[in-house]
Amino acid sequence: MASSPKGALLQIGGFLSGLRVVRGQHSAPAAPARLTEAFVVPEPGVDDGDGDAVAGHLLVMECMGAYQTRKEGRFRVLEKRVLGPLLSQGRPARPTWATIERMSATQRSAPAPPDSLATPVAHAEEARPFLAWERRTRFWALVFAVVTLGVTLLGAVVLIRAGRPAGTTVVLALMPACGVYVWQTARVRRRRALLRAPFPPEWETVLQRDVLFFRTLDPGHQLRFRRELQVFLGEKRITGGKVRLDTTTQVLAAVSAIIPIFGFPDWEWDQIREILVYPTRFDGEFDFGDRRDHNILGMVGTGSMNGLMILSKPDLIQGFRNATDKRNVGVHEFAHLVDKSDGVIDGMPHVGLGRDAVGPWIDLVRRKMAEIEDGTSDINRYALTNEAEFFAVTSEYFFERPAVMRRKHPELYAALEKVFNQDLWARVGAWRRELKRGRPTFGRNSPCPCGSGRKFKKCCLQ
Repeated sequence: MASSPKGALLQIGGFLSGLRVVRGQHSAPAAPARLTEAFVVPEPGVDDGDGDAVAGHLLVMECMGAYQTRKEGRFRVLEKRVLGPLLSQGRPARPTWATIERMSATQRSAPAPPDSLATPVAHAEEARPFLAWERRTRFWALVFAVVTLGVTLLGAVVLIRAGRPAGTTVVLALMPACGVYVWQTARVRRRRALLRAPFPPEWETVLQRDVLFFRTLDPGHQLRFRRELQVFLGEKRITGGKVRLDTTTQVLAAVSAIIPIFGFPDWEWDQIREILVYPTRFDGEFDFGDRRDHNILGMVGTGSMNGLMILSKPDLIQGFRNATDKRNVGVHEFAHLVDKSDGVIDGMPHVGLGRDAVGPWIDLVRRKMAEIEDGTSDINRYALTNEAEFFAVTSEYFFERPAVMRRKHPELYAALEKVFNQDLWARVGAWRRELKRGRPTFGRNSPCPCGSGRKFKKCCLQ
C-alpha cells in the first residue's frame, strides 16, 4: 500500500501504465512474483514516489497476465545480477524507474548466451504462439466487463436507495459483468484446449510427405507451424461440395493459409470462416464438372459470400505435390486474402509495404507486367489479368521457387520478402536439399513418418 496521498496517486499512474502495456502500446518484460513482492515492500528512508509507480505498474502486469514466461526474459537476469543481494536481505530496497533502466542496460550489454542455452528458450517461445492475441482478447473482455459493471452498479445504487437489500443487490450487479468476461474469453479457453491436444500423427504424415515449406523449417518453427495448423483446423470449417474430404485435403487447405502469414506470428485469419472444396474445377456460376468453361481453380468469396473460399481438390493437392511448377492454388487464394487485409483486393498489399514503398511497388508491377507481355519473363501470363492477380501469381512463385525468383527477379523478390516478412533465402540450403531428394515416398512396410515407430501400413496409412 502507498504510504502517502502522493504514493497513492503514483500507484494509480503505474496501474494505468500497466494497462497500456497489456493493451500492447508498450512492451513489458516478464516480472517474477518475488520481484513484484520486492517492489511493494517499503524501505525506511527511501522516497515512495517512484517506487509506488513501479508497484502499480507491476501489479497490473501480474493480475492481467501480462507476463507469461515467468522464468525467462529480462527480469530473470536482473533478479540474479542486480536484485539478488537485495532479495537476500530482510527488507529489500524499493527500486526506481532509473534503477530499472540501469538493469535493462546491464542485460542488453551482457554477452549473448551460447546456442546450447538459447535454443530451448527459443523453442519454448515457438511452442507458445498467440500470446499477444490472448492478451488483447482478455484486455478487451475486461474493458467490456468494467463498462457493464459501471452500468449495473448505477442501477444497484438506485435500487438500494429505493430500499432493496444492499448485499443482494450488489451481488446481482456483479453477475452481468462476470458473465460478459466469461463470454468474451470463451475463445481463449477453446484455443487453449486445441493446443493442449496431441498433434495427430496422420497430419504429421501429410506435412512430411507433401509440404516442402514445412520440411525446410528448423524444429522450433516446425513446432509453431503445427500449433497454427491445430488452431486453424479447430476454428475454421473445411467442407466438401459433393466430394469426400480426406485428411490430406483438410491439412493442405489449412497449410495454404499458414504459409503466407508465417512471418506474422500474431496474424488472425478473421477474413475467412469456411473453405469449400469442390471435386473439380468450376465456372463463374459455381457449377463444377469437366466442361471447357469449368476453368476456375479457386475463388475468394465477396459480397454475400464474404468469408468463404472455394478450392478445387485436385488442383489443391497438385499444387503441393509438384513443388517446382511455381503454381499453388491454395497459396494463391490466401495471398488474395493477405492483399484484402486493408479492406480491398487490389494488388497493393499494405501489410508489408509502408507508404513510401507504394510508388516503387506500382512501378515494379508495371515493369514486370510489361516483361510478361513481351514474352521475356518466366512469370505465369495469368498475372496479366490485373494487379491483384499479379500479386497472387508472384506469391506462388515466391513460396515455391524462392531461389529462382531471387536470381531472375531480385527486385520483386526483395519486395515480396518485405510483404510476407519471410526470408526464404536463409533456408535456401534446406530448400535445395529437399528438392534434390524429391517428394518422400513411404512404402507399406516403411517406418511411419509421424514418428510413432510403427510401420506405415499399421499406422497412418489406415
